[in-house]
Amino acid sequence: MTRQTITSMFAPLFVAATLATQPLAAQEKVIAIRGGTVLPISGPAIPNGTVIIRGGKIAAVGADIAIPQGAEIVDAKGMYVMPGVIDAASQIGLEASDQNEASDPITPALRAFESYNPYGTFGEGKPAPLRNKELLAGGVTTMYLSPADATLIGGQGFIVKNAGNSLDALVVRNPASMDMTLGTPPKTAARARNRDPFTRMAEVALIRQALIKAQEYQRNKQAKPDLPRDLGNEALGAMLRREIPARIQANNATDIRSALRLGEEFGLDVIIDGGAMAYEFRAELAARHIPVILGQLSNPYVSNEEIPDKTDYPPVDERLAGRLTAAGVTTAIATFSRAFGSLAPSGSGKWLLVDAAIAAGYGMSEADVLKAVTIVPAKILGIADRVGTLEVGKDADVIILNGPPLSVKSWVQRTYVNGELVHKK
Repeated sequence: MTRQTITSMFAPLFVAATLATQPLAAQEKVIAIRGGTVLPISGPAIPNGTVIIRGGKIAAVGADIAIPQGAEIVDAKGMYVMPGVIDAASQIGLEASDQNEASDPITPALRAFESYNPYGTFGEGKPAPLRNKELLAGGVTTMYLSPADATLIGGQGFIVKNAGNSLDALVVRNPASMDMTLGTPPKTAARARNRDPFTRMAEVALIRQALIKAQEYQRNKQAKPDLPRDLGNEALGAMLRREIPARIQANNATDIRSALRLGEEFGLDVIIDGGAMAYEFRAELAARHIPVILGQLSNPYVSNEEIPDKTDYPPVDERLAGRLTAAGVTTAIATFSRAFGSLAPSGSGKWLLVDAAIAAGYGMSEADVLKAVTIVPAKILGIADRVGTLEVGKDADVIILNGPPLSVKSWVQRTYVNGELVHKK
């Protein structure tokens, strides 16, 4: 054999031997969080547990885990360790004036990502690293951002992490959903401009018309590929093909009914946002596996939308999350932060975990409350393979609290995103 052949044969062995003798940091960063009560969410609590992070991923979770030599050891004795919180509905990072396009009630081509500005909100004007310090202090590591609710079809939302070294590193999925709104907000915005829709009848008719046109566009484009492109119909086509879900904000019973019928008529994967009267449709929601994303229980607004006629909506029901979950409806709790811009006060994403704890005082089990801000939103958003639980192979989005996570006395001590420490109290 030639010298070149021999070298190529033994090169991998030489590289492996060299790596084995190098400092651990030169290979891949390893962190061992040990001694705390680990709440993996996917299973029971693990007293005196250990979580191993390697290369930005969860490498091991358990009670008797061998700690790799040279690992950075984080003592979590007396503390609680759980996956990062997921806010499944927010507009943080989007300027209030950029959350909806007022010129048209039907704007499916718009992508909320184009209004996203992490450099101001996260990085204090610096290009990198990007960190939303407020949200990370509350343990929120992932969020869904979308157009607001002043138009019928507002456009496409996306999913981001709350820390990263670049804009591309933040993005988890874009686009992730098509956002729509039924009820008061689009009518209020339309009246201000003296244009449709003025009634709920017009709202549903305009959406149906848009979807029928999108169906026709798909058929025509398939028959004649050289037809001019239409970005709005392309985006609606992705929804009609169930490549992305339809997120429909609907709180009033009439609006929820319309959302369910639109989903059935056009074969959509529907997600109900707001859902103030969702309990009236619990059987259908459970049977059709349609999830509901509720707003913060402490907020006086329903999904942060301003309510001009309170007789049109039920009183705030703190039991709703627990009642829907008990009825078999997939239920998440989110903030809808800044959903109505400057016109209505909004909840702060920082307090999502604490705010969700209110549901535990109204009949929802603590286990279900924790799921409602971790694995349930992860499943609804279609990213449960990456986040939502502490399981081997998932992103190392981990938070450490100095007490039980649903206690108002507990504070997030450390937050890790993709294995990087991005918040320390």
